[in-house]
Amino acid sequence: MAEGKEGGKALPLTALIATAVGVVVVQSTMITMLNGAGIGGLNFLIAIGVSALLALTYVLSFAELALMLPRAGSVSAYTQAALGPGLAIVATLSGYVAVALLGIPAELILVDNLLARVAPGLIAALPYPSLVLLLLFCLLNLRGIDLFAHIQSALVAIMFGGLFLIGIAGLAGGASDPVASPAPAAAIGFSAPLALSLVALAFWGLVGLEFVCPMIADARNPARNLPRAMLTGLILIVAVYGVFCLAGIAVLPAETLTAATPHIDLALAIFGPAAKIAFAVLAILGSATLLNTVLASVSRMIQGMAQSGQLPAWLGRENARRAPAPALIAFAVAIAAVRAPLGMDASSILTLTVAAAGCWLVAYMIVHLDHIILRLRLPQRARPFRSPLFPLPQVLGILGMGYVFLHIAPTPELARPIYRNVAIMLGVTLVYSLAWTLFVRRRNPFRPDLAGALNEHDSR
Repeated sequence: MAEGKEGGKALPLTALIATAVGVVVVQSTMITMLNGAGIGGLNFLIAIGVSALLALTYVLSFAELALMLPRAGSVSAYTQAALGPGLAIVATLSGYVAVALLGIPAELILVDNLLARVAPGLIAALPYPSLVLLLLFCLLNLRGIDLFAHIQSALVAIMFGGLFLIGIAGLAGGASDPVASPAPAAAIGFSAPLALSLVALAFWGLVGLEFVCPMIADARNPARNLPRAMLTGLILIVAVYGVFCLAGIAVLPAETLTAATPHIDLALAIFGPAAKIAFAVLAILGSATLLNTVLASVSRMIQGMAQSGQLPAWLGRENARRAPAPALIAFAVAIAAVRAPLGMDASSILTLTVAAAGCWLVAYMIVHLDHIILRLRLPQRARPFRSPLFPLPQVLGILGMGYVFLHIAPTPELARPIYRNVAIMLGVTLVYSLAWTLFVRRRNPFRPDLAGALNEHDSR
């Protein structure tokens, strides 16, 4: 596995790191993290630390599983081998496809709202310019993995540089035009219950590092670079959002941090009105990073599911450039179909993102269980990477994520809509999973397919 397919162009470590962090250096995550800082003040930094420990557990599990069963299906492949096709479909569709179908449209709404503030004439001529951005990155991903790598590395480098600059400038100089506030975020006192209640919100900023796993067939030296990419990505994310949130707490009042677009307010408070266009470009580049990562990774998850018989077979095909063209086009069309009816309302972003984090937590707990089962069932299986202290990280990950899921709402009034969204996503995917496996595939949805997973891997 030293090279990618055909032994030619393969993703280097820098491109793998860029893929791992590509779903979090985006507008919706900036907003979510600043909202958390506004709700909890410095308590939110404790929440980020706890979330980082939980994220480390899933990184360890994914690194071992991805290198033991290096398939494009990622979580669907691991779960089918350990727990059967039924839960494999639920874990992948609810934890990745359904989450993307909520998260990406939310991000596109933010793009359109930002453009409405800085270029109202464009919105008048083209109501939803974000859909043009979606089309552009769909077409670029159809060109294959090499172009993806160049675009992704450049976008992520710009985003990290921009966020660090905002954070450091905010801490060094504060606001250029400070606004007095009766409720500064920095004045919120220490509260362990408050910090723990914000872990789910902070965790949203640390999810998605495993998006690099479906790219394993195109990775250069994956046995070394895949774990390094996820671990390096985790460190970078904690650092950049720690500094970013500290700047928000230092510069903005709590009521501004909990508003709909605090990331824009923070940039304007630090650099003044002249920064509006520059920050708009930075924010849109962040949305482009998200689109590029999710379209590339989730389309390969869909392709892997189709190749495993969990989705219609036509979604498993590739074009001449080895891009999963049918899955990619179908996924992009589905995102556009969800985005178009939502209009320009950005008020529900927090509820959607925390609900999506809840579904991701369920998927991660399933992956931890996959890891434990496959380590016990296949003790002699070759593992280029082995999670240390097994099964302690996995058990702690399941318990910690379960606790966070049960206390997921950052404020009491958000609990009902958050759990409703989670229930809808899990319920729909469970119904599809049972119908597909029982009536189309005519298989037991809960019977592990260990032999099938190993045979497919060994034949590659």
